[in-house]
Amino acid sequence: MKTGKMIRSKREELKMTQQQLADQLYVTRQTISKWELGKSEPDTLSKKSLEKILAVQLVKESSSKETEEEHVVKKIQWFVGMVLFGIVFFPLRFFWVMMHRYWKQPWICFAIVPVLLSFILWYLHSLKDNVFYLFLGLILVAYWITSYYFLGDHAVADGN
Repeated sequence: MKTGKMIRSKREELKMTQQQLADQLYVTRQTISKWELGKSEPDTLSKKSLEKILAVQLVKESSSKETEEEHVVKKIQWFVGMVLFGIVFFPLRFFWVMMHRYWKQPWICFAIVPVLLSFILWYLHSLKDNVFYLFLGLILVAYWITSYYFLGDHAVADGN
């Protein structure tokens, strides 16, 4: 039996109106009507509340045991994810080490890094505006902090 039909039949069996059920669930009467007509489905929390009020099972119990095939697929996905992470992370780590090694050279600090950040921001701009501005702020703060740190370290070394 469909969820909507089950809700309606149990509600009518308990001699409840849609409004009475809606009041107990803290939703509108129209929401109950939509559920019963199959125009929408209750969310998980509403289903659990409906189960308690109507004494019916709406949420299917998930089996706690995975099949062997699903287990193998998850292991393969994990392995592929780790390999891809390594492939992506290695160039970033290499770039960071090279940048750290040559950071004291002005062309790295004031040319390469801003160009790299511009490309990153160009990509981020394709995301939502709030995400773009958030990352823009974080990247600028991180850039200024690292610039201050490395240039300050360089200035201290020259002063000695």
